[in-house]
Amino acid sequence: MAVERRTVLRSALLAIGTGTVAACSNDNQAKNAPPDAASQPTTAPASTRPAAKRPAGPRPAPPTEATEIGHGPRTVPKVALTFHGNGDPALGTELLDLVEKAGAKVSVLAVGTWLVAHPEMATRVLKGGHDLGNHTMHHKPMRKLGAADARREIGDCAAVLRRATNSQGRWFRASGTQQTTPLIRSSAAAAGYAACVSYDVDGLDWQDPPAATVVKAVLDGVHPGSIVSLHLGHQATVKALPQILSGLSAKHLTPVTLSELLQ
Repeated sequence: MAVERRTVLRSALLAIGTGTVAACSNDNQAKNAPPDAASQPTTAPASTRPAAKRPAGPRPAPPTEATEIGHGPRTVPKVALTFHGNGDPALGTELLDLVEKAGAKVSVLAVGTWLVAHPEMATRVLKGGHDLGNHTMHHKPMRKLGAADARREIGDCAAVLRRATNSQGRWFRASGTQQTTPLIRSSAAAAGYAACVSYDVDGLDWQDPPAATVVKAVLDGVHPGSIVSLHLGHQATVKALPQILSGLSAKHLTPVTLSELLQ
């Protein structure tokens, strides 16, 4: 029995020794062997790595003063017929019907109180594919207004436009003046307008002259790129419009919206 126990014990020690040697041998082989693909670095070569995103810089500050625009480019055979939106809506609708029958597009710069009284006119203008913009809330002489009143006139009309159409429109025209002042332009910028739209042709319809006077004023003064000032709510304008449109066609000038002329 003692012999058997010594034999078993010797066999066990021999097995342990053999396992230890094998383990050491495997460790040495692992230390000396090259790393496998799984242990290789995963960083891609510089040429294939996506470019690192640069931190976004500060956004440019909005302009503190709008730009005054008196006319469009003189190199294109287009003109913008712009109408101050005020007066009898029936006359306005009649004029828009004539415009659309001729296949023309125009721009209406609306007085805020007019849109409050006749909100359907905002829909009518836009339904015809025309521009709708801001011509102040009460049509006051803006050159005589202080800063607070000027901002209020523009901002209140913008708010009316947003309620009526979900947009304050792209264009603003000052009331009571053809040329703007730094105060008017800064007030327009504060309300979110980049441009104050003036004009280079006065149709004189606000004086309620004979229709022939309006036709002559427009056709004698118009050039490629012209912005023409006219008015809704005046019978002479409605009567003059067909002759104005035919005269523009004879001059190879197409009436388009401000947005198309000034794009």
